[in-house]
Amino acid sequence: MYFSKRTVSLTLSLSFLVAGPKSYDVVSDDLKNRIFEITRATGSIIVDADLDDVGWADAASTDFFLEIQPGDNEDPPDPTEVKVTYDKDNLYVAFMAYSDPDDIRATLQKRDQAWRDDFVAIIIDAYGDANAAVMVGSNPLGVQMDALNQGDDNDDDSYDIIYESAGKITDNGFQVEMAIPFSSLSFPKKKIQEWKVTFFRSFPRDARHMVVWGGFDRSNQCWLCQLGTLKGIQGIDQKGKLEFLPTLVGSQASELDENNALNKGSSEGEVSMGIKYSLSSDRVAEIAINPDFSQVEADEEQIDVNTTFALNYPEKRPFFNEGADLTDTPVSVVYTRSINNPTGVGRIINRGQKDSWVLLSALDEDSPYIVPGEEQSFTSMGSKSFSNIFRYKRSLNEGSFLGLIATDRRMVDNQGSGSVVGFDTRYRFNDRYQVEFQSVFSHTQEPDDSLLVSSATFGDDHTFTFDGESFSGNALELEFDRNTEHWRMEVGYDHRTPAFRAENGFVTNSNHRRIYGQSLWIYFPNNFFSQVLGGVHAGIEHNFDGVQKAKYIALFSNLAMPRQTRLNVNYVRRMQYRFKDTELNGTYDIRINLNSQFSERYQFGTNIGRHVAAVRFLEVPEEGRLATLGFWIRMQASDRLNVGLSYDSQKMTTMDIETDYFSGYITTLRASYQHTKSLGFKVLTQYNDFSKGFQIQPLLTYQPSPFTIFYIGSTSNQNVDGLAFDNIQNGMLTDRQYFMKIQYLFN
Repeated sequence: MYFSKRTVSLTLSLSFLVAGPKSYDVVSDDLKNRIFEITRATGSIIVDADLDDVGWADAASTDFFLEIQPGDNEDPPDPTEVKVTYDKDNLYVAFMAYSDPDDIRATLQKRDQAWRDDFVAIIIDAYGDANAAVMVGSNPLGVQMDALNQGDDNDDDSYDIIYESAGKITDNGFQVEMAIPFSSLSFPKKKIQEWKVTFFRSFPRDARHMVVWGGFDRSNQCWLCQLGTLKGIQGIDQKGKLEFLPTLVGSQASELDENNALNKGSSEGEVSMGIKYSLSSDRVAEIAINPDFSQVEADEEQIDVNTTFALNYPEKRPFFNEGADLTDTPVSVVYTRSINNPTGVGRIINRGQKDSWVLLSALDEDSPYIVPGEEQSFTSMGSKSFSNIFRYKRSLNEGSFLGLIATDRRMVDNQGSGSVVGFDTRYRFNDRYQVEFQSVFSHTQEPDDSLLVSSATFGDDHTFTFDGESFSGNALELEFDRNTEHWRMEVGYDHRTPAFRAENGFVTNSNHRRIYGQSLWIYFPNNFFSQVLGGVHAGIEHNFDGVQKAKYIALFSNLAMPRQTRLNVNYVRRMQYRFKDTELNGTYDIRINLNSQFSERYQFGTNIGRHVAAVRFLEVPEEGRLATLGFWIRMQASDRLNVGLSYDSQKMTTMDIETDYFSGYITTLRASYQHTKSLGFKVLTQYNDFSKGFQIQPLLTYQPSPFTIFYIGSTSNQNVDGLAFDNIQNGMLTDRQYFMKIQYLFN
């Protein structure tokens, strides 16, 4: 989410003829036609950031970088040079980033955690269709940073590849050297390769300066459509490669018994094996037997007191993050956390010049249910199931594609099942106009058991109770976009029929239809405010009985100020809102958010909300006053030690403020010490005032590569009566777990 959201979406600006750096007239067609031709290295290269190896002597280079944020294709305040070469195994990239060494921001962080530092990167679209690109980068100390973009604003920094990097700060700035194995990349089966690439640098000072090779045409919103062409690579071939990933996991858990005494459980251990075979440069097969897909870190708590729908937690398990760019669609029919505790899983990923597909199969011991309803969702944990997920994507030119998706989950111990099949597309008519569309159909066979019991009904008098019913449904998303340099407009329609479900997805509401529109304007005044954004969004929602559920309008603004400070103000007014057959027509939201990275060591943010909202948990809902307050602080105490604190509170009262419906907060404290790029220690503590729960999780990690891991830690949960030290000291320990994991990649 960094080289698109933090680059392209922040670089649409209005140029003025004022004194200052030289500006360039940049046109997207010219950018597409750029050629960067490299040659094979004439000698060996050692990745140590010195750049004095013989292999760099004749490497192709460029220093034509333009600032695209906050400047508008201007000469940057600090120059940058990049060199590129290759051999039979690796693509080598070296950056010379010139700056005053005292201004450089560089911290020793865990992989993919140094986005607030200075960093440099190469962006590669090996198939040249602007549908996906890989960013491979490093901060000034060699900390690796990689991400995957799908040709839109959704970038995934959980995507990991294996590569070497080294960096060092010099008297003139910093140098970064990287060796990217061809075995880590997917590329066409061709003797002579032609890839789409660009080179990027970010350096935060008073503002976050972003520079890119050759600039960026802001009148064309397709970032990947404007990459240049990398030529010269030939004679490389990714032949069959076999990798083994054995894992040893140990744990010991303690829980309260019927006498409220902590019962120490026995120590347990498990062994698993993963096998991965790269059939070619664009096809990989992988199986895992008794895999350990546990998360290293606990999920952060979320406030759900007045929420009737299931909460979404991000996928953090590396196995499922690979290929996630292919299965991500507007209707969330694939949510890999629905595969909860598999005993076996297999997958094939094919990334071709035009055709890409992924097939995943898993046998799961514990299968969660998320059952969508009109005004609430139901959740439950089922037993053993067998899941299959298939996704096909046909790439067209300039970021357009056609896609098919199908999922199927069959319960092993009963007759329950759920299947989804659908079609989706993104089609770019030109640089300004595009349409996105998806339609999916589901068929569900409920199990006949008491796992879910509810008197509520939906559709043709179906019950939410699992009583063996069978039904079908449909979901649809349609959006039309018009984007120019200063104005963005979108209109759309979406629906989910009452009987639509996605057993392997995350769909929490049904019986819903919406039509909406949005328009926003962006300007860069080049004064105290470096960016001014304002817009309006409006929509109307109905159910499939024709009952109007909501009508709303939202106004929003965003102001960018010095010292990387941003102010967001949002106002939502619901002219009509219907919940539990009750009309609540006076609800509104006001939210103010301020965040700043005003120095190298300190960042902070705060949000304040004032709302008139439905009190949903009442039998007959009423309007109540909701006050929200949150803040977060991050302190880089040294180049190795980072401390962060967050606090979120909610208080809801009656309209006359005489009676509280609920009040509480969640606070989290994180501290991490990174001894080397591979070895680190962190402590997470969380307190939930709503549940009176206190959690602490210390964790020691050693991770020399994305897939070779050692960690040891523990998790303890207590019931405490408040956050005071005495309360924590005297609180009741409800459960505790010690765990360790050793995983090593053999290739």
